[in-house]
Amino acid sequence: MSDCSDLIGYRYRLGATGKDGEIDCIHLVYTVLGRLHIPTPAFNPAWYTASRTQIARDLLQWGERISDPSYDGDVLLLKQGTTAFAVTWQAGILYICPNTEKVNWCPLAAQKGFHCFRMRSS
Repeated sequence: MSDCSDLIGYRYRLGATGKDGEIDCIHLVYTVLGRLHIPTPAFNPAWYTASRTQIARDLLQWGERISDPSYDGDVLLLKQGTTAFAVTWQAGILYICPNTEKVNWCPLAAQKGFHCFRMRSS
């Protein structure tokens, strides 16, 4: 099992890829998926300004929509004012907390109002 606990506390910065302790929500998901050896969806820089509907359509090219995130590496689109990416890990989610602007972990049950996707099996 891959450890992602070192990501907790990284500061949010739009476009940051995880170097120097800063990361954005898209790169947080890509980092976790990489550590879990799960192929990532094709990156689309337009996601930074795209609607949640368009992002969901793009993610359906990579995976399938599911209603119950339960596996490490399920990708979530959260409603936090704007659309934010998050990823399941250790029976919870890793996400950028809008209040602290840092990577946080919380139990899955603490999050409401999200779309979830799981990579399709090959």
